[in-house]
Amino acid sequence: MKISKEKLLRIIKEECNNVSNGSALDHIDMEGEMAKRQLSQIARYAAELDQMLMDDTQLEAWVQAKLTKAADYIKTVKHYVEYGMEEGAYDQVNGEMVAQMEPNAENATEIIKIGPDFEEIY
Repeated sequence: MKISKEKLLRIIKEECNNVSNGSALDHIDMEGEMAKRQLSQIARYAAELDQMLMDDTQLEAWVQAKLTKAADYIKTVKHYVEYGMEEGAYDQVNGEMVAQMEPNAENATEIIKIGPDFEEIY
């Protein structure tokens, strides 16, 4: 699909206006809430499985492999988040990951705000 230069410039200008007006930033994903809900489910299922299985229960290889993967995935996420919190990479106010910015990226919002003047650049 081809798009004309004029239409592309209009779309870019609209998006820049959205960002500079803050409307693109109004929505905060509830990723922490979703993760906590999933972790609660995992904990519940793990506890139920723990009660079902005996020490001498024989499991099929594919079941053992799934448990190994699940344990590894949870451990990996735990260590990743733990390290991120120690390094201050997580903003605890809104739960979003703080971008690892380039030294000059501190003015990124200022760069975005020039968007409405985009047509004047050309």
